[in-house]
Amino acid sequence: MRPRVLALQLILTSSLCAQSEPPPHPLVSNTQSLVPRLGETVPARELLIPPKAVKELQRSQSALRSNDVPASARHLERALAIYPDYLEAHNTLGARYIALHEYQKASLEFQKAIAIDPRVVEPINNLSVAFFLLQRYPDAEAAARRALDLHPNLPTSRYMLGCILAAEKRNPSEAMELFRETKEEFPVAILLLAEILLRRGALDAAENELRDYLTVPGVENKHKVECWLARLTETQNPSTCP
Repeated sequence: MRPRVLALQLILTSSLCAQSEPPPHPLVSNTQSLVPRLGETVPARELLIPPKAVKELQRSQSALRSNDVPASARHLERALAIYPDYLEAHNTLGARYIALHEYQKASLEFQKAIAIDPRVVEPINNLSVAFFLLQRYPDAEAAARRALDLHPNLPTSRYMLGCILAAEKRNPSEAMELFRETKEEFPVAILLLAEILLRRGALDAAENELRDYLTVPGVENKHKVECWLARLTETQNPSTCP
């Protein structure tokens, strides 16, 4: 493999694929699409939730709006002390633990939520994220595929499965398909796709993906990608790249 290709793979892999830090925001379950919404229709089982527990959940959300994640988690813990079968509180507490980098505790909360109602997809998808961050890739893959069994077109689960396969360097064709399907929702998928293409020696296709990434408004690491694209095409001195 050419040195310039290996160097680009290393920078992409270190910053994107084998992550030990929280993944980009779409994987974190406090995004709008995954956090339970209090204004939605309340299932019949929720009518049994004690008002004090509901109040603690509301206080948790208020603390989160103030960017006080530890306080938000404490209110959720209190809600669960009042009503241990509160699925939404378990799921949301797991999200807070992920934000606090307490991934093992997060995985336990998601599993408790799943045990309460295994038909709800959000905790299953979130469990795949927690396992991914714990580098428990087989467990993460199983959770992601289970989420897709329930909701085959869920972009977050499809993107997550691609990340897991890419981290394990398994099933590259499936991972590339998943990243192509989800790159509009998650632009970082373009860079992960480029990394796989580089490993397979498809340099022109990888360059095209990197150029596509640079056209997306507001993406992160734009300067770094520009620099490494220039390095890949040998139009810039590698020593000038970060």
